[in-house]
Amino acid sequence: MPGTRLRIRARDLSWEQLDDEVVILDLAGSTYLRLNGPGAVLWHVLLTVADEARLVEALLEEYDIDQVTAQRDVDAFLANLRRANLLETVRTG
Repeated sequence: MPGTRLRIRARDLSWEQLDDEVVILDLAGSTYLRLNGPGAVLWHVLLTVADEARLVEALLEEYDIDQVTAQRDVDAFLANLRRANLLETVRTG
């Protein structure tokens, strides 16, 4: 949606970068998550406000994949974060 950007929920989360993994503790949901590879790349982009196009771009920069694959991976990743209630929507403009 134009003017809509996303970021990782700021409240009740603790995370650490451990080698090539991001380890996340959702204090509100008492959930422990581990991300590596593309998930870790996307997590770091979402620490600031980003739109889906920026997420796709980040995967294209990091991996030798095509646009369709990058978009599919971003869609799946965002769906998982939404189910886990880890995303915030930020409206701009």
